[in-house]
Amino acid sequence: MNTRQKRHPGGFRRDIAGRAIRTDVAGSDSKLVELIATGFEASATAVVLFAPDDTIAFASNAFAELYDVQPDARTFADVMRHCFHAGKGPKFSTDIETWLLRASTKRRTAPHRAFEIDMADGRWFWASETSYAGGWMLLVVTEITVLKSNERMLQMARDAAEIAAGTDSLTGLPNRRHAMAVFADAIQRAEATASPLSLVLIDLDHFKTINDRFGHKAGDDVLCHFAETGRKMLRRSDLLARIGGEEFMLLMPHAARQEALRATERLRQQLAISPQIAGLDLAYTMSAGIADYQGETPETLFQKADRALYSAKNRGRDCIDVAD
Repeated sequence: MNTRQKRHPGGFRRDIAGRAIRTDVAGSDSKLVELIATGFEASATAVVLFAPDDTIAFASNAFAELYDVQPDARTFADVMRHCFHAGKGPKFSTDIETWLLRASTKRRTAPHRAFEIDMADGRWFWASETSYAGGWMLLVVTEITVLKSNERMLQMARDAAEIAAGTDSLTGLPNRRHAMAVFADAIQRAEATASPLSLVLIDLDHFKTINDRFGHKAGDDVLCHFAETGRKMLRRSDLLARIGGEEFMLLMPHAARQEALRATERLRQQLAISPQIAGLDLAYTMSAGIADYQGETPETLFQKADRALYSAKNRGRDCIDVAD
């Protein structure tokens, strides 16, 4: 044996590069292990070769550092138990013995298996596991933390874009596109569960006059004031959306027409008593039409609420009508 090589307990030795290599693998297999060791060590790749009995035939320095492989570690289970107790290596979602049992049902189940590893230190790695005839298995682990960070940033950007696409930029309420999608889903749930559902369409009265007299900035302030008042007064499960200039839609799941009428009336009365918009000497009112779901299509239910709103406006505004 080379004088610079040191025998390692458990059938391993450290070669001149510090690699852990089994010494009890016979013949050509031993040469194969040496060949793999030389190539992977030169590339600084985190790689480990497991023998058929799941003992470590070779572990690169990069792998040993990543998994904090101890001198007395002989098997995959030895390495993972140490990682669990030392807080090193992968994150564990359960106790170590349960984790090892689950892992055993996956390892060597296919010629090739690839998966992500979320490490305890916050890094992410991509694991490529290759199984060979006779039970040998090669595991190569590559860091993908930067890719995962980029992936999260892209996902956040997509989420933000989706929210923006469904949000009215002035009031922060859902816009017509988003509201109509939720409306269609709510109809399906109400039909499937035989639960009540009410739709309320709201117009701010004489809104054009507000814009003409006080200017469009004042009109925007009125819209924002109404949106904020509605958010404060309505249930978390209700959806208040801006679907047009001064037109709003209130979707109330699990609310029959009388409950919807009471909630809408409280909102109408609040506009009369709440402090009006700072710096503007104006008051405004609302008209509303209510329709409750009776098995109609979304289009038909919307038309019923719209007719009730038209009736309320014809009666002089600042009132609420309920569809028959």
